[in-house]
Amino acid sequence: MAKKSNYNDGLINIEVFIGGAPLLEIRLCEGLLEFGQSHPRWRFSMHSASFKYTEKWLKDHGISGVIVLIDSEPISKVLSASGIPWIYLFPSKPVPHPSVNVDDYAIGRMGAEFLIGKGLLRCAFCGIGTIWSDRRAAGFRDRLSEAGRDCEFADIPIELGLDWGFAASSERLLNKWISSLKQGTAVMTAHDVMANRLIDLCLRRGLRIPQDIAVLGVGNHDLLCKLSPVPISSIDAAVPKATIRGAEMLEGMINGNYPKAPVFISPNGVVERESTEILSYGDALVAKVVSHIRKHSCNRKIVGSLPRTFSVSRRTLSRRFAKYVGHSPAEEIRKSRLNHAQRLIKNTRMSLTEIAYACGYTDLSHMYRHFREDLDTTPKSFRKS
Repeated sequence: MAKKSNYNDGLINIEVFIGGAPLLEIRLCEGLLEFGQSHPRWRFSMHSASFKYTEKWLKDHGISGVIVLIDSEPISKVLSASGIPWIYLFPSKPVPHPSVNVDDYAIGRMGAEFLIGKGLLRCAFCGIGTIWSDRRAAGFRDRLSEAGRDCEFADIPIELGLDWGFAASSERLLNKWISSLKQGTAVMTAHDVMANRLIDLCLRRGLRIPQDIAVLGVGNHDLLCKLSPVPISSIDAAVPKATIRGAEMLEGMINGNYPKAPVFISPNGVVERESTEILSYGDALVAKVVSHIRKHSCNRKIVGSLPRTFSVSRRTLSRRFAKYVGHSPAEEIRKSRLNHAQRLIKNTRMSLTEIAYACGYTDLSHMYRHFREDLDTTPKSFRKS
């Protein structure tokens, strides 16, 4: 094993091996920065896929641990032979080594759940033909199937270079697929880059986003999403959180504690922007009420105020909800509160009690009951996942 002299010297040198995915690497750096704030002795250095590691180089530079962001058999052999603790982050396939990854299947299910909740009946998935893209597509398909919905699929391989450029052949395939989509389709893409390209090509064809085609990406890459011709709604795949978990795992390995199983991090939720800001329930009143509920569900008085706010009887509102949404206004409020609670648990440091009251629950036990009944987990376990 490598000497632990770096601990004694006051510095822990961590090598990060990256390569070819700049947007992912930006989000990884967000996680490393947050981890580093609570671990001031950790010093990170980065090298790209072209860098040639050797056992001697690692030991000469006093490397205490390594984070690997790209699948590389030669690198894994060097690292394993060196005896230096190392982990994989976001491997594209199962690896026989400690690893942390985002939960791609859960990401796909979350995307489908979000679009179902918008009342969008016609859905499609645009992947890129990779293993992780296929896992997202599987989650998307399975959740839609549970809801009795069909789904169209396409795989458009693209080159993920520094300029995120599409080959001409890929652009032709994507254009051809867009021409086959019916207006009113909601498309989930494998990642934000595909969402950006899809939106651009749709606009060139005279299609409106989201009125004609709604688009949901994955990654929540802030600049790309906000600078898109139409800002992109995106699933936050929790890459910074997964990176922090990986760094914590590596810290344990440096201290002799090796994990026995890979770790998968659940997505944080959907960050909605203009590309999906549409409700489609076939009933204007129902769409207005759903929009109102999602903005005000944390108000504890909202249940009784709906008939008065929209000048409609409780019975009529319940009947129209049952027809166009499939559940009652009270259930929509419950779902909206639960979604808001999940976002706060994942994205803030608020206590669970503070979150319960902020989301309109009567007390913490009320929120716990809803988590158990609807998600088969507890708020505390959800925060750790």
